[in-house]
Amino acid sequence: KQWYQRRVRVLRRFEITKLPRYLVLSIKRFTENRFFVEKNPTIVNFPISFDMAEFIETKVSDKYTSTEYNLLSNICHDGPAKGGTYSTHLHLSSATQWFELQDLHVTKLQPQMITLSESYIQIYERADFSVDTKMSS
Repeated sequence: KQWYQRRVRVLRRFEITKLPRYLVLSIKRFTENRFFVEKNPTIVNFPISFDMAEFIETKVSDKYTSTEYNLLSNICHDGPAKGGTYSTHLHLSSATQWFELQDLHVTKLQPQMITLSESYIQIYERADFSVDTKMSS
């Protein structure tokens, strides 16, 4: 028998079948090779809230009261790859206020400043888990 390779065009498709309560997104900022670690300092634009409805089938979205996600926390890395500091932007929904946490320092933050940071990890929460839902559980 002779074996040969045949090229076939294939479309690979991934389908979202469930919406989690929390959605954690990580931006690949660091690359490492045998000699050094590099950091990509590019500012990435990201939304404070977004709707997953356009990414899922109607049969999936019908299972949920909301398909919208709101940014809960944004973790940032400032400085060089081998050093630097981490800080967190945290949304306190009961006070409808953003805070920046770095080490033991907590300061109020304007929402416009969040998207100007070197974001590393973002944590979104599905909108149907409101403050009232959390308090009654």
